[in-house]
Amino acid sequence: MFALAVRHGAIPTNPVRDTSRIRKPRRKVVALTDQNLQTVRAAIRQWQQPVPGKPGPRHTGDLADIVDLMLATGARIGEILALRWEDLNLAAERPTLTICGTLVFVKGKGFFRQPWTKSDAGYRMITLPRFAVGMLLARKVIAADNPHNAIFASRRGTWLSPNNVRRQWRQARADTDLAWVTPHTFRKTVATLIKEEADTKSATAQLGHSSEDITDTYYIAKPLQAPDVSDVLERLGADHGRTPPHPRRTTHDARR
Repeated sequence: MFALAVRHGAIPTNPVRDTSRIRKPRRKVVALTDQNLQTVRAAIRQWQQPVPGKPGPRHTGDLADIVDLMLATGARIGEILALRWEDLNLAAERPTLTICGTLVFVKGKGFFRQPWTKSDAGYRMITLPRFAVGMLLARKVIAADNPHNAIFASRRGTWLSPNNVRRQWRQARADTDLAWVTPHTFRKTVATLIKEEADTKSATAQLGHSSEDITDTYYIAKPLQAPDVSDVLERLGADHGRTPPHPRRTTHDARR
């Protein structure tokens, strides 16, 4: 528009020609510490306790189990809530869970299960840690039937809304200092731990990303302190490689 105005003599120069795109500062990736995780679980346990005299149904144990499964897999909340019992193989020597769908919202119809993942890389089989296997086996014993065979279903047997889970978590964390923690924070925590104990490639596969760059940039927390390379940098010192000077000889020494 400004270039056209210059050509027609409406303005002498193009005021935006030499400008550049404004870059927003990238948010720092933050993962949960062990102490944070203890606070998360304590807050959920407290929130699930019945309140005397408070009307309405009691909270279920769904939130605690959903958080545990997110921490056990690094999966997105929509992927977790789309899981069916048929997607598990708990009888295997190393029990697995297959991410093969996600929940999506359609206006006027609500949430339904989409039988494919966000990307081709999102379709993956995950080996479960023991704490998740124990939780799922206990849950299966008391699971109520629902038409979708969903692991997590609403009281009416429908798919459990991610929005409701997020709202429950906000309620649970209300009296803590965890306002910065969202379901996606659990995903970043998983990526950061795997990177520290294994490598970025493993973290990328676990999260279902198509690129290691995405995982490294947006999901892995970087240490605030640079690695200790002081021994390497010692080579750059002013006296490096010089022969230490001989001690000065005194008159007394010279006479000996």
